[in-house]
Amino acid sequence: MVDKSSPLFDFTPYLAQRDEVLGLIREFASHHAFRSAAVEELQLDEDFYRRPLRPEDLEFLQFKKAVPAERVSRLPALATQRLLMALNEVGVARFPKADVADGFARFDAFYGERNQVLGARIRPFLEHYGFTFLGNEARLGDTAAQYVERLRDVIAHEQTYWKDMFALLMHNDYLAEGLRFIMIQRWSLTPSRRVAVARAVASGYFDSVAEGDRPDLASPAQDPLLARVAEFAGVTHREHSYWQFYLPTSMAKCNLLYALGSRPDRAFALLGAVFVAEAEALAFSAALARACPHLMSPGAAPADAASSVEALVARFSRALGQVERRFGSEALFRTGQGVGAGEKLAERARWDLGEQLKWLSAIDRFVEFADRIDQRIAVECPGIDRETFVEPRDMCSTTHVHNDHRLVVIRSSTPGGAVQMHFWGNLGMRHEMKEGDKVLIPDGRLHGSTVVCEECTYDQPIIPDEWIAELLDCTSVPASVAA
Repeated sequence: MVDKSSPLFDFTPYLAQRDEVLGLIREFASHHAFRSAAVEELQLDEDFYRRPLRPEDLEFLQFKKAVPAERVSRLPALATQRLLMALNEVGVARFPKADVADGFARFDAFYGERNQVLGARIRPFLEHYGFTFLGNEARLGDTAAQYVERLRDVIAHEQTYWKDMFALLMHNDYLAEGLRFIMIQRWSLTPSRRVAVARAVASGYFDSVAEGDRPDLASPAQDPLLARVAEFAGVTHREHSYWQFYLPTSMAKCNLLYALGSRPDRAFALLGAVFVAEAEALAFSAALARACPHLMSPGAAPADAASSVEALVARFSRALGQVERRFGSEALFRTGQGVGAGEKLAERARWDLGEQLKWLSAIDRFVEFADRIDQRIAVECPGIDRETFVEPRDMCSTTHVHNDHRLVVIRSSTPGGAVQMHFWGNLGMRHEMKEGDKVLIPDGRLHGSTVVCEECTYDQPIIPDEWIAELLDCTSVPASVAA
């Protein structure tokens, strides 16, 4: 049985504070830097003080039940992780640009006492709300050898995942665009992961093990191959220029490190979680080298992935041995909690990214699916639940997700069949939609839109799960391609 005597996160005690904290969350999000995006802010051009949170969602999100593992891609999770990323990084210094007139005013407003105090007050509530599903995977009595095997499993799962994902992207002729979205998740968020861990290291969190046996996120972060792939994909601006395209699980991997690294009693858990993060980075770098050999440095020999894995596993094994010898079975268990939390979040992040890329890389098929579903609605369920929106020119919908499957159906009557909306789910994507056009958005898929006519009216019919399950199954990578 899973031992839950000392969970890393537990939202239950925070329910009594919900009414008070909900007001504080809305107050924090009302800061000017966190307002929804304007049409010109799809990319933020290295504006560190700008984080479009889409605060209007907080008017109906109630934060009553902690996010479960199976819903990490839905709106409550996205809103929570965006809030946590914003409040975690009001403590990360980024100096204003010298040539910006109001640079210091925005610098002072972003880092001011208001954001610092409000962020500190709402942070524990949000962390326990967003992460209660993590940290319950370790068992008292599990051995160091068992945790070593779990780290090996993480690496194996990551290696298989990236092999299949790159095969899918090539099969769907979406490799360049897919790399762009992937590098936003991996490369653009690297500085946040590094800062979260570096703070903890400076505070002695890893002093339980010898310096040479600690986890290391700095080396993968500085991998020149990743930098070249990011540049090739067009991901050239500093963090967090691509804020709107961060998946909730990508931010969650950063926020988990911040959460564990801000609590000294979670030092052992952080040790385990960072080893998992390093394992993820190692597997990804190796997969990237195989998928993009043309971007290797001229004359550079491919890294020996197998020996790198063995070196990481050996270092992890030595670290666990030191923890157990010096601090006993309780410290080993707590380290295992971090391993389990990192392992489970890595699995959920693979799923989330995979579903997003399957959707984006087959968007034409989802247009076809939308037509078929729309015809079924007309025959079987003309009164199906739907929302209708009427929006003016330049109305920009900050990227968001839905908790259900929806169609977008353009139905306004603009003369001449002009384009009425640009729909997107990736940097550089611009799916043009006219009157009568439709697209299917599965639940939890990150997307946004911009109105480009004087006024656009569109419907969003809400589609039952059973209607589209068989359609979505068709987008899985073919076995022949994965092989």
